[in-house]
Amino acid sequence: MLDLDQSPESRAYLDNFAGSGYFRQRSVLRNHQQLEHGLRSGHLAFAVEIPPDFGKDLRRKRKPQVAVWLDGAIPFRAETSRGYVEGAHAQYLRGLAAARPRSARPAAEIETRYLYNQNFKSVYAMVPGVVMLLLMLIPSMMTAVGVVREKELGSITNLYATPVTRLEFLVGKQLPYIAVAMLSFVSLVALAMALFGVPVTGSLAALTVGALLYVVASTGFGLLVSSFVRTQIAAIFAAAILSIMPTISFSGFLSPVSSLEGGGRVVAAIFPTSWFQTISVGIFTKALGFADLLRDYLALAAFVVAYLSLSLALLRQQER
Repeated sequence: MLDLDQSPESRAYLDNFAGSGYFRQRSVLRNHQQLEHGLRSGHLAFAVEIPPDFGKDLRRKRKPQVAVWLDGAIPFRAETSRGYVEGAHAQYLRGLAAARPRSARPAAEIETRYLYNQNFKSVYAMVPGVVMLLLMLIPSMMTAVGVVREKELGSITNLYATPVTRLEFLVGKQLPYIAVAMLSFVSLVALAMALFGVPVTGSLAALTVGALLYVVASTGFGLLVSSFVRTQIAAIFAAAILSIMPTISFSGFLSPVSSLEGGGRVVAAIFPTSWFQTISVGIFTKALGFADLLRDYLALAAFVVAYLSLSLALLRQQER
């Protein structure tokens, strides 16, 4: 909420939102810089701006305009938010009309503006999401199959007769697929820009670092899956099913993570796709950089450590 009027009328209008069960108030904004920062960081889904002299214009029946700034990076969430905002605005007008029965026209108007996706095209959200999807699905499947192939052929027993440590074995299996996944990332970004016309408005270096952490996590997930299966077919199906379900449903690809509850919210937090989705969409559409995404980088790094540690522990257990 950005109240530039600070009148009883403006507070009554904003209380109509704060008292509703459909909205959760995040913060009271002091200026437009805070408004833009909240929307860019994803902390706010939308912001309501009350213009100066809002109360005075209402009393004089001049029909003031209320501005609503929506984060258009995810069109589904922006369109849903707009519908609820317009409903709350209409409810306020009905209450005002009941208090002023002689007024023949609406007392106030609402103007919505979509930031970061002014044309409101879904391609600006879908293309970064597809990059996230493919960098999870394919690398995890390839890594799982690569390790399980050693089990099927029996060549994994050579590991026990060599001075190679278990960690070196796992990292050695992971590195080629990391390289292949990064080549895939380069081609996906090139296709996004050249074929779909989705520019990288933020830092390309920040996107590359995020993608590197993400593919290390996705290949680490493949290593973890390979610890539970013994055939290549089982590895393909297990990696595909276990990665595609949370990626599609709980990453923010189709619906925002903020709308999830219960187990779905937990899955979104403990799987790396939702964190890289924030990086991908934020850098493609919001011009975010390293400082804006530090929390997401740290989360991806934690996934890398967790997957490698679990895979190493399971490999040692299987040896015994």
